[in-house]
Amino acid sequence: MKKELNKEAILKSVTKMITDKEAVRSYIKGKTTIQSITTKGIKLAKPL
Repeated sequence: MKKELNKEAILKSVTKMITDKEAVRSYIKGKTTIQSITTKGIKLAKPL
């Protein structure tokens, strides 16, 4: 039972990482705004 719960948690986190990655890519390409990125809970690091 615990293994199934862990698998579900891992699948959820992986799918969230993939969607976040796609959102950031579209922001870099200029297709989405920074506000749509921040509303999804993604924080971008400030460059040095």
